Amino acid sequence: MSSTHTAIATVSKGHFDAIQVPTELPGDGEVLIKVEYGSMIAFDTYVTDRGFYVQQYPLVLGFSGAGTVAKLGAGVQGLKIGDRVTAFGYGASRNKSLQEYSIQPVEVVGKIPDSLSLAEASTIPDNFVTAFYTLFNQLGLPHPDSFPATVSPPLADTPILIYGAGSTAGIYAIQLLNLAGYKQIIATASKKHHEYLRSLGATHTFDYNSPALVEDVGKVVGGDGKVTLILDCITAESTVELLSKIASPHGKVALLLPVKQGNTVTNDKNHALWIDYTAEQSPFVKGTTVIGVKTFNYRQDEYLSKNLMPKILPSLLQSGSIKPSRVRLLDQGSLKERVEEGLELLRNNKISGEKVVVKIQP
Repeated sequence: MSSTHTAIATVSKGHFDAIQVPTELPGDGEVLIKVEYGSMIAFDTYVTDRGFYVQQYPLVLGFSGAGTVAKLGAGVQGLKIGDRVTAFGYGASRNKSLQEYSIQPVEVVGKIPDSLSLAEASTIPDNFVTAFYTLFNQLGLPHPDSFPATVSPPLADTPILIYGAGSTAGIYAIQLLNLAGYKQIIATASKKHHEYLRSLGATHTFDYNSPALVEDVGKVVGGDGKVTLILDCITAESTVELLSKIASPHGKVALLLPVKQGNTVTNDKNHALWIDYTAEQSPFVKGTTVIGVKTFNYRQDEYLSKNLMPKILPSLLQSGSIKPSRVRLLDQGSLKERVEEGLELLRNNKISGEKVVVKIQP
C-alpha cells in the first residue's frame, strides 16, 4: 500500500478533479477500507457545482461505498482484515467513498453477506440510514422488536404516505415499514415503478403526476381524507405545496433536506437550496408538525449509532429481508470520467429507480 491514493474531490466551486491524498492509518475505533465501489447522489452535484455545504477545499465526494477491510484500529471488535463491508461515509474527506481508500468509524461500517455484490452494497448506507432514521426517530414510530416484527405496531393500520417512493430512500422506507408490520403504505412514484414498489410492500401506488392525486389519496385514506404520517423523499417547493393539501393538521410530515426551489431535484443553479425550512416558508396548516430531516445527525441517537450500521443492517442483509437499489454501474474510462458521467446523470435527472455506482479501483 502506497502512502497516497487517488480521490475524486471538488477543488473549487464548479470544479472537481482526481487528486492524490494521504492514505492514513486507522485510529482507535476506526477502520481502513479499500473501496471497490462508491455510489453517488444528487447531493454530490450540489457540493460540486454550488459549493453547497463545503467548509474547505478540496473536499472528496461520495457518501456511500463498499469494499474490503484493509486495516483495523485499536479497539475495533467484530471485524477482521479482508471482511467485505459497506460504509456510510458522510464525514470529512477522509471518510468519503469516491477514493481508493477511506477511513471510517466502526459505527458506520456494516458487514455484508457473500450473496450481495460489492456494487449493490455500495448503494445502501446513505438512503437506508435516512429511511430508518426518519421513520423510527424523526417521525417517532416505535422501533420494531425484530424484522419482520413479531408484534403488530400501535399504528399498524394508520395510512403512511411515501412521496417520491421510486427514490432510493423511498424504496428502503417501504421495505422497512412493511417489515415493521404497517398495513397501509401509500406510495407515489412514476407509473413505471408501481409494480416494483408493490413487490416491496406498498399497498397503494399512485402516479405523482396525476392531477387527481389529492382526491385519489383521500379516497384510500377515508374519513376526512387527510394523512397523519408523510415522508417527502423529493422535497421541492412543489411537492411540499402538494403535500400541504394532503397532510392532517394533527399529523407529521418529514422533509428530506435540502428543500429545492421549484419542482425538481435537478441541480439548476438558478434555483435556491435551503438546508433549513422556516415557518414562513411552510404552506402547512397550523398544527401540522413539519420535520426537516438531516440524516448526518443520526448518530446523536446513541441506539442508532451503536446498532444501525454495525448490527441491524447486516442482519437484514443476511436474512434477505432488505433488497438493495438497482445499480447503474459506471466502469468505463478513468475514475474521473466515471464520476463526471455520474454527475451528468444526476444533474439532468436522468436516473430513476436506480443508483449511480462508480467502480473505484483501476
